[in-house]
Amino acid sequence: MQEFVTPKQVARAIDVSESSVKRWCDRGIIPSSKTAGGHRRIPICAVLSYLRESHQLIISPEILGLPATSGQTDWVNCRARDCLSEALLIGDEDRCRQILFDIWLAGQSIPTICDEVIAESFQQIGKRWECHDVDIYQERRACEIMARILYEFRQGTPPGDPSAYALGGTIPGDQYVLPTTMVELVLQSCGWTARSIGNSVPFESMAQAIRDLRPKVFWVSILYIADVRALVEGFRLMNQAADQVGAAIVVGGFALQESIRQNLRYTVFCDSMRNLADFATKFKSTSATP
Repeated sequence: MQEFVTPKQVARAIDVSESSVKRWCDRGIIPSSKTAGGHRRIPICAVLSYLRESHQLIISPEILGLPATSGQTDWVNCRARDCLSEALLIGDEDRCRQILFDIWLAGQSIPTICDEVIAESFQQIGKRWECHDVDIYQERRACEIMARILYEFRQGTPPGDPSAYALGGTIPGDQYVLPTTMVELVLQSCGWTARSIGNSVPFESMAQAIRDLRPKVFWVSILYIADVRALVEGFRLMNQAADQVGAAIVVGGFALQESIRQNLRYTVFCDSMRNLADFATKFKSTSATP
């Protein structure tokens, strides 16, 4: 997806006059800027936000870098989930992209899409893999496809507040990419500037990142635990760093059973992306108060 588009491209995509798009820009309905040569440029995230809020029909979505049928199909989440899992398994990336952008343009929130469509689609794939109905390459390919689509969603989501900075990743041995990628996207959709430091990051390095980069929130996604004792010691190091800079530690992941959580110190445990979004929204508002 392009980062910027012209008023003419937007006009062609939604079948209105170019002068109408320029007028919307002048009124601030669609944020835009001008190049040194005086040419107007519109961030793609601003265009998508306008389309989502106005429910404007997209006639030629491909002009905006979207699949050709985007915005033209009505979905319910359960049907979208089933169709997405099938499209992921056969490697149909355009179909996956169209399904997800359709339900987003129709008004579904990013956290809801992550919880009820993406996460549940991968749960279906995981169950089929356990039954030997899916090969490992299909699951890996599905993860790669989804990572690219989530990146495009981030491009289409307005950038967050630089002062609301969040950082995070996964613990040693945890190679799961998608959960922490979804956390980045969800936090950005809540107005945060969120950056992942990667997967399988040593605890000492996590603690150093907290001290060096001083985030307001540090998230830890935990879907695999190699050593519970090492996890407890690692959290002790992260807590020390978080206390030094005043950071909140947010944790999540199905590997964090309650019996394990009792031995850890953290700010909040989130069992869904909607739970995370609720916390992030409230915490951002509270921390911004003088």
